Amino acid sequence: MVIVTIVGNTKPTNYIMRTNNINQTSTNKFPRKAKITGALMLSAFCLVGMTSCEDNDDPILTTYNQQDRNFAIASSENINAQIKFGQLALDKGEDDSVLEYGTMLLSENSSSKTELEGIVNGTDVVLSKEVSSAMNAKFDELGTMSGEDFDLAFINYQIELLENSKSVYENQKDNGENNTLKAFADKTLDKVKDHKLDAAEVKAELLLEGI
Repeated sequence: MVIVTIVGNTKPTNYIMRTNNINQTSTNKFPRKAKITGALMLSAFCLVGMTSCEDNDDPILTTYNQQDRNFAIASSENINAQIKFGQLALDKGEDDSVLEYGTMLLSENSSSKTELEGIVNGTDVVLSKEVSSAMNAKFDELGTMSGEDFDLAFINYQIELLENSKSVYENQKDNGENNTLKAFADKTLDKVKDHKLDAAEVKAELLLEGI
């Protein structure tokens, strides 16, 4: 702002002249542009960062470590054995509780086998079509029994087998890499625990009946 005084015959008059401060205007525009550009760059950086984090958090579904492969073999052996033991209970069992337990074993383990085969289908992960030598030997031993002797020996072995097999599924939950196999292990571990409780109830019934 500039004040101009005109002197003449009349009373001096002050006139106020307003001017644009070019330098000030120019200076103010630059920081505004810089702020906008900086904000845009920060937003872009955040988006890239978020995308990167999301990529790193993607579930592992298509790769398998050695633990995954070991689990696939051990779990399939257990499932194959339980299918055989379930059928054996139907063939050799006498008490209704043992027959019902055998039916349950056969049904639920057949379902688990189908699920596990579906998980590894199209991959290079190998499943076992057999049972372990120890379980096969026990199968042959039980096959020589019948009636009440079979019922009690069978259910006692089920309690032992199910307790030992828990570690197979717990180890996969802790050390596996493939998330689908880990979820299967978690689900099957719950089944194993339930089956052990069922076996304990069957044993209690047999003992009450004096077997």
